Amino acid sequence: MKRKVLIIEDEAVTANILKGFLQQHHYDAYVATCPELARTLLGRHRFDVVISDINLGKGINGIDFVKQLIKGIIPVVFLTSYSDSETLKKAELSQPYAYLTKPFNDDQLLLTLNMAIVNSKKRFIHYQNNTINKHRVELTNREIEIVRLIAQGDTTDKIANTLHISPQTVGTHRKNIMYKTNANNVIELVSLAVEMNWI
Repeated sequence: MKRKVLIIEDEAVTANILKGFLQQHHYDAYVATCPELARTLLGRHRFDVVISDINLGKGINGIDFVKQLIKGIIPVVFLTSYSDSETLKKAELSQPYAYLTKPFNDDQLLLTLNMAIVNSKKRFIHYQNNTINKHRVELTNREIEIVRLIAQGDTTDKIANTLHISPQTVGTHRKNIMYKTNANNVIELVSLAVEMNWI
């Protein structure tokens, strides 16, 4: 399945060159040459990653657009000719996954997009389960210990040996942990644990 990327770039020629390049590398690329079109496309499609220029014209820049509309839900890579420290500091406030300056290296762009998507899925996978409310999740110290060992890939028996408790007790703790967090699997649990700073 192709990954979907939204290119927000006010220069149509640049945007279409980038679109063609990404399509050659198995991305399903969409172009928005203005914020209005970007809003429409974001409402119609579920994108894996967004590439945004900083200078979008029409009274809004890419940094403000990302902060207002994308809000950390989709990983963003800024691709721009701006490299001054003031712009970089502003860009950091929108928490992009990367910041590449033009002219960019093709291999570097592909690697950056791939890493942005992979890291985003690790970070946000538990958001896919809307019933998880991280502000209401409370684990005991023992449960957090077990979560940390689970995150290391330890089996129930190994956790039991490490904590000097029975495998049955570990199994009970694991059930309680999954119930409290409402995680469907270990991947969701570990993702939530990272977000909650348990590990």
